[in-house]
Amino acid sequence: MADAREWLRDQPPVSDVPEGLRGPTASAALNLGVRVIGSNIVGNDVVELAALYMVEHARLELWIGSHEPPLGFRQQFERSRASSEERIATYEAWVAFEAAYQASGRKIHQVRDEREKLKAALRRAIDALVRARIE
Repeated sequence: MADAREWLRDQPPVSDVPEGLRGPTASAALNLGVRVIGSNIVGNDVVELAALYMVEHARLELWIGSHEPPLGFRQQFERSRASSEERIATYEAWVAFEAAYQASGRKIHQVRDEREKLKAALRRAIDALVRARIE
């Protein structure tokens, strides 16, 4: 255990969970999906990506919990860190999209670029979750 603590001290700090991802569930990843899906300002293609992100998060959690032999602390941390970084980037893309949408007077056709950036961020986050299971 002392080895794990020493190793953890040497790691760069993990970003704090943004206020907007602290509820309604205990999972920041699920909260991101809930925010996007529940917003009613995205199309079904974005809803599908957000739902897939939530599915891949659940798959990773199930995989970690049932891994034989059980993953060590360091292995769990490394897998969580990669997906956490993509989650933060996706949240930032979401916030930018939402702000642009509001600033446009709620004209979705004026925020096409931000929407595409959000979709790209969701795809990267999904890929990070999948990679965490296979690496």
